[in-house]
Parts: sequence; C-alpha cells; structure tokens
Amino acid sequence: MTAFRWQGTDALGLPQRGVLNAPSRDAAKAQLSALGVSALVIRNSADSEKASDVVPLPVGARNRTKIRLSRKQLVLFCRHLANLLVAGIPVVDALDTLEKDSKGDYAKLLLSIHNSLDDGLKLGDAMALHSQVFDPYAVSLVRCEEVAGQIHRALATLANHLEQSQVLQQKVRQSLLQPGLILLTAITVSWLLLTFVMPEFVKMYTQQNQQLPVITQWVMGMSGHLQEHSVNALLLILAAGAGGITLYQSVGRFRLLFDQLILRLPLLGDLSRLSNLVDLSRTLAAMLTAGISLNEALTHTAASCRNAAFCQAVLNATAKVESGSSLHQAMTGAPYFPEPFRRIIQLGEETGKLSQMFEHAAQGYQEEIRRSVDFLLPLIEPILMLILGMMIGGLILAMYLPIFAMGSLL
Repeated sequence: MTAFRWQGTDALGLPQRGVLNAPSRDAAKAQLSALGVSALVIRNSADSEKASDVVPLPVGARNRTKIRLSRKQLVLFCRHLANLLVAGIPVVDALDTLEKDSKGDYAKLLLSIHNSLDDGLKLGDAMALHSQVFDPYAVSLVRCEEVAGQIHRALATLANHLEQSQVLQQKVRQSLLQPGLILLTAITVSWLLLTFVMPEFVKMYTQQNQQLPVITQWVMGMSGHLQEHSVNALLLILAAGAGGITLYQSVGRFRLLFDQLILRLPLLGDLSRLSNLVDLSRTLAAMLTAGISLNEALTHTAASCRNAAFCQAVLNATAKVESGSSLHQAMTGAPYFPEPFRRIIQLGEETGKLSQMFEHAAQGYQEEIRRSVDFLLPLIEPILMLILGMMIGGLILAMYLPIFAMGSLL
C-alpha cells in the first residue's frame, strides 16, 4: 500500500484533510468518494500514518466506531431495512424497529446510523462512516438511489448481491475443503509415524545388525532429522506464515505479485478468475442499473475487488475509458478478461443494454463455476486418495520390509 496525503471537502462543503493507504491514486480517490469527500488534492506521502489517521468528518464523527459484521448480518440489515421501507415506514422509524431485537455490533451499527441521521446526514453518508462494513459499491448504490427516492431498491439489490456472492464463495470453499482435509490427514499421519512409531523400529533394527533396505534407511534418516528439527521447522513455518500474511496486508507490491500467482495456478487460478468476473459483472450491472456513470462504477468496482491483480486490471481499463475508449476496447490485451467477456460487453455497448449484458455474464460465469466444481471434484478425490495411500503405504512398507526379510531367512 502507498500512503496518500489528501485535501478536499466533505458532503457539507467543509474542508477536510488527512492521510490514507491505498494501492493507487485512483483507489484512494474511490475511498474518499465513498466517505463523501470530494478530493481536491491527492499526492504521495512518505509519512507512515495509517488510514485510521484520516481527519473525521465533523458531522457524524461521534458515530464512528469499530464495528464488524458478518456477511449474514449485513444481508439481514439490508433485507429487513428494505422490507420496512417498502411498507412505507420512514428510515429513522425503521431503524428504531430493527434496534429493538438487535445485539452486539449489529446493535451498535444501527445506533450509529440512527445518530448520523439525527445529525442531518443521509443514509448513504451514514453508511460511508463505516467503511469496514459497507464497501464503496454499497455506499455509491445507496447514494444514487437516494436521489431517486428508491432506497429500498438499493438495499434489496445489495442483499441479493451479498447472498449470491456468499453462495458462490461457499461453493468454491467446499470444493477445496475436502481435498485440503485429505492432504492434512496425510501430512499428520506421516508425521506421527515418523516421529513416534519409526524410532521404535529403529531401536529394534539397530540390535539386529543386519543390512536394511534402501527405502528403510531413507525413512530412518528422515525420521531422525524430523525428531531433531521438528520444533524448529514448525516455528519456521509459523513465522513464515505470519510474515507472509503481514506482507500481504501491508505491502501492496507483494500482494499484487501473490494475487497474480494465484490467478496463474491451474485449477485455483481458474476458479479465482471466474469468481472475480462474476463479482465484477454483478457489481457493474447493479451500479449501471441504478444510474451510476460507467467511469464512477468502474472506479468503485475496482476499489471493492478482493484480488489486487484484478483490481489493477480494472483500474487500467478505467483510465482508458476516461481517455475516450470504449470499455471492450479498454479491456483488450488484459489477460484476466477473456474474449467472450469482451464480446458480451461490446454487444451491450452497441445495443445500449450494458447492464443487462453484465447481469447475463454474471449468471453465465456463475454457472461455469458450478460446472467446473462438479467436474473437478470427482477427479481430485481419487488422485488425492492415491497420494495418501502412496505416502502412508510407503512408510508402512519401509518399517515392515526388514521384518518380512527376517521372516524369509528364518
């Protein structure tokens, strides 16, 4: 991440300034826009201040709290509030109704938004005060529908988007969970055999003073190294993991390289690319339907991308669109936007139905993910079981082969 020092005005026209961390200048602009700030100056800063050091807005500042909601809670918030607004209940009264049975961070969020509305902020601006809960896409969508007096439509769209994204993520995670558990089982059993079982066989074979098979000698050597260095190896793995997570979260260049690597992997990369295309298409479809301009929709969509490499590709396409290129031309040459996806966008631009084409693309790629998972899972399981059998079977064979040899001699 790069530190950017900015100056601008808030939603009330009052001057503001501060420092925030973002992967690029465009991403910093999108974050400020989501907070209701019109940035006049954004420049790189060598200062190490964090995004939390941004000067808060004077109105609603007392409502800033560190609140974290699960995706399920966020869906409930959007869905319930949308239903109450459809019934004709004002926003403040609807929040009062939701507060009655709420607990924990969910109750804190409702109270904070309620206080912001009492301070004179609109719902979109109140949501922008909680960037850790509502991403730029959600804030921009609500603000746009507020102008049209259709807040309930924005909230319903958000709820549907979150539910569909959750289903997609669960599908991908479930496809990777079982293979991961099989590999973890293989590693755990192998470690137990080498650490606790093999030493007993080593003592017995040492007393026999006989020539051992090569595979047994190799496993005995590996067992000895593991007993001597297992603690150090475990600490090294934990330290490397913690260091990698820290670098990923704090160093933008490292995160970009790691996410690029993920997208190049044979199976996981394909699933990640399809998942990002689904999120991109569905987000752009919702924002364009709400009346948000394509340039603004692309900027906010890039800021909400989970994959840094995909985010950079969207920002590059956004810059070309702002220079006058059509969207499908701006995406030409980018490895993450396949040719069929660009053709769908071109058709939408030519017919003036770009939002419908994005929704069609989202449905198509989500179905492709489902088919890929259903096809790959039956193939991965037998391969992993074969690997598990070879690992465990090889260790057991190495331990008992000398016993079989002694039996044949007797």
